[in-house]
Amino acid sequence: MTSNIPGRRQFLYGAGISMLLPYMESFGAPTDSRSDMQDNPPKRFVGLYVGHGFAITRKSDHPARDWSWYPRLKDGRMKFGKSTAAFQPLDDQISIFYGLDHPQVVVSNGHSSADSFLTGSNPQGAVISPSVDQIAMLTHGKKTRFSSLVLGNEGGLGIRGGSHTLSFNRSGRPIPSINNLELLYNRLFNSDPAIMQAEQSLYQRNGALVDRVLESANDMKRRVSIADNRKIESYLEAVRAVETNIARMQRWSETPKPHVDTSDLSLKATVNEPALFIETMYNLIYLAFKTDSTRYATYMLQSMAGGIWDDMPKNALGLGVGHHLLAHNAAGTGVKAMEKLGTFDKFQADLLAKFLQRLADTPEGNGSMLDNTLVLFGCSNSKTHVNRNYPLMLAGGRNLGIKQGQFLEMESSGVPMSNLLLTCLQQLDVPAERFSDSTGIVKEILS
Repeated sequence: MTSNIPGRRQFLYGAGISMLLPYMESFGAPTDSRSDMQDNPPKRFVGLYVGHGFAITRKSDHPARDWSWYPRLKDGRMKFGKSTAAFQPLDDQISIFYGLDHPQVVVSNGHSSADSFLTGSNPQGAVISPSVDQIAMLTHGKKTRFSSLVLGNEGGLGIRGGSHTLSFNRSGRPIPSINNLELLYNRLFNSDPAIMQAEQSLYQRNGALVDRVLESANDMKRRVSIADNRKIESYLEAVRAVETNIARMQRWSETPKPHVDTSDLSLKATVNEPALFIETMYNLIYLAFKTDSTRYATYMLQSMAGGIWDDMPKNALGLGVGHHLLAHNAAGTGVKAMEKLGTFDKFQADLLAKFLQRLADTPEGNGSMLDNTLVLFGCSNSKTHVNRNYPLMLAGGRNLGIKQGQFLEMESSGVPMSNLLLTCLQQLDVPAERFSDSTGIVKEILS
């Protein structure tokens, strides 16, 4: 009957809330934990991703072996090549993995595996696991102003299978990434009264919108079938979580934000100054950690989508073509193509190493900030669109029980990448027994 069909306005309300959900789930409850950070430093996680694959070979006689992302082993220690030389001073604080991947994604579209990097789920599947950062956030996120930061150079959602974000909420829905440096700084650190007032007004408007959605949905439930009621109730569970988070945000809006040194922030940087832009994003993550504004962050450095960031290697780095084509060209054995992709890999490695070194140089508790932070960096392709044997690096975490300084070849073990993600969760004090399609933990990295 037509009376059982929800009206367009009701659907629009629902769509509006779906768009609001991710931003609201990024906030926690107002409890200032900065005072005892030196005695009891928090445990943190950062997930970083570059799409399309790296310049890789493990063959010692390959003519471009010096440009391979994978290190050689010499006297039991990793020796990094031209593209990853910046990691050498940190070799005892990082581990490299070969042979891990997500079995659910092996035969899926090679353009879409970025969606699965921190979930382990096939992006085209009916059930999508929450990403590892969001699972950790559910346990400890309420201790900080922001329960997580979701960042990406492209920003927003992208499309299913072509995501611009690494983070997926408890319902498996993608969380939009932020790529506006000034907006991110303002949310984290700007206590200007006008900005604080604007945030409070936004929370009030969002609260009113949630009230309208709840009222509309409850009315709808009286007019639809039992099966539709189940769907509505599942949706309302997420809306009620938003309602709770709005209340938390309103309380946080009355708490002054931490003051930070802005001298190393270039908030006006754009894709035309990619090193400056990415370095500023890393610096904002660092400051968010240092002030305990959050403990979990994801940052998609390069998605598998086209656009201005895919064109960045051509336009800003002078490499002739976009990143997608760089990776395609390097899928063979051509030395020049490997060198070009390796040059882009070096661009990313140099910036990441600077971020890691800053964490390592910051004393915290019985060690450094890096000792209390897990940094996972990698790709969900080994070469372009090959969803096997992901190139992965795990840095930090020595105070979290992580043993570093290893090159772990795990192809023959049959261990899925989800085991590594589960291990990270457990070392972050998240009481998880399984994650996605995990079969256990990676004992090789535990001290």
